Amino acid sequence: MNIQLFKLISLITVLCSVVACNSDSQLQTISGNKVITEDETSVIGTKASQRPPQKTAKMFIEGEETGIDLKLYEEANFLSTYFPAEDFLVETKNSQQQKEISFIVNFGGMKNPNAYLKFVFPQNLKTLSAIREFINSENGLIKNNQWQKVNNSSDIKYSWIQEKIVFRKGRDIVGDIYIGEQNGKVFYVITHLPIEYAEGFAAREDLIFQHLEIGG
Repeated sequence: MNIQLFKLISLITVLCSVVACNSDSQLQTISGNKVITEDETSVIGTKASQRPPQKTAKMFIEGEETGIDLKLYEEANFLSTYFPAEDFLVETKNSQQQKEISFIVNFGGMKNPNAYLKFVFPQNLKTLSAIREFINSENGLIKNNQWQKVNNSSDIKYSWIQEKIVFRKGRDIVGDIYIGEQNGKVFYVITHLPIEYAEGFAAREDLIFQHLEIGG
């Protein structure tokens, strides 16, 4: 009788141990290529970090297709994209008001600060309506830069673009302002360039937009 009781107690102990182990394993969550437990908050192996550092692409200039080498650019929590490294320099600027990431034209190794594509992530503008007000108001971005608004274009190719504003300055400078939203972030993008750069710049701009991923 005592031997049977001992065996029963041993069996119950083993079963309890198995149940406890299964419960612990259910507390773990797989994210990316790392196991994240309840006590962890960092996640690695995100989509952006898995992108290769370089790739090739095709673009059309004056109706002719040409190949081009692209380089990966990533700014944690803001954006990830590919860009033509031979044609652009990347500069960033941080302030209490905003984060700026600028792709500045460097055709033939000649930097032209008057020709750029700039991503702006405002710290104090949290909605699309607030960004629209900042851009279009009497003391806003367009007026302060002495740009002349041409129109609100309906030529929108990418889902993150909520609005496209076409502007010019004098007879020589043209550009666009894109108001965007993706993955919970609102931002705007400025393209600014001499009119003679228009076709070559537009093809390269499109490559940056094609590969754009905005961080959460």
